[in-house]
Amino acid sequence: MTYGLPAARGPFHDLALQVGGLVAFSARALVAAPRAAVRGRLPLREAVEQTAFLARVCSGPALLLMLPIGVLIAVSVGSLAARLGAGGYSGAVTAFVVVGQAAALVCALMLAGVGGSAICADLGSRTIREEIEALETMGIDVIERLVLPRIIAAVVVSVMLCALVTLAGVLTCLLYQVYVQHQSSGAFLATFAQYGRLSDFTTAMIKAAAFGLTSALIASFKGLHAKGGPSGVADAVNETVVLAFVVVFVVNTVLSQLYSVIVPAPGAYA
Repeated sequence: MTYGLPAARGPFHDLALQVGGLVAFSARALVAAPRAAVRGRLPLREAVEQTAFLARVCSGPALLLMLPIGVLIAVSVGSLAARLGAGGYSGAVTAFVVVGQAAALVCALMLAGVGGSAICADLGSRTIREEIEALETMGIDVIERLVLPRIIAAVVVSVMLCALVTLAGVLTCLLYQVYVQHQSSGAFLATFAQYGRLSDFTTAMIKAAAFGLTSALIASFKGLHAKGGPSGVADAVNETVVLAFVVVFVVNTVLSQLYSVIVPAPGAYA
């Protein structure tokens, strides 16, 4: 199978081809994953190497991004709580904002922006060097050999990163409330434990896995369909980042709405 799309006859036709090609490519990759696992053909060594690579390039920026976000949340919550006379409920707001939304979105930004661009640049470079065609000529399944390890790595790193970022965000808010706002750490932790739910954290992990899967599929699709030399690879990377950002925010909205329907908020009438 040679990766490429038919010539477009206009912007709308090109958009339709891109969307259709991405859906077909995603379906083929998702079907290939269990088949390769059953046959014992998953390249685990490549998956481990890609996991280490993505963890190395995404962890630092994610923590650096989460620290100011945690401070911003703490400042906003502290200011609003002080006006309402409810400074002790800052832990509840932190549980809702950091655990429920912010941590997974930070992972989405890292996987889409940093991890996705790296995956697309790697596969795009292999495409323009005709390495992909050479693998296909030798009868090697490119999806099993190159795409599945990157999908596995993106999902694993995204979930691990979400847990790490959640811990960093909560600690940042706690330290800010205690040492800057001079609030009680006991009140913060009490409201955090009272309003924070295990289902919120579980949903954040599921969101992170979905973001990693989405970003890896988009990046692999754009990388394998890169054309036009190095400038074409650069265009594919830019398109990957923009498209991944848009899609992961749509996925986040859908999953958040489903969660609010399935799991009512504390105190809500079920």
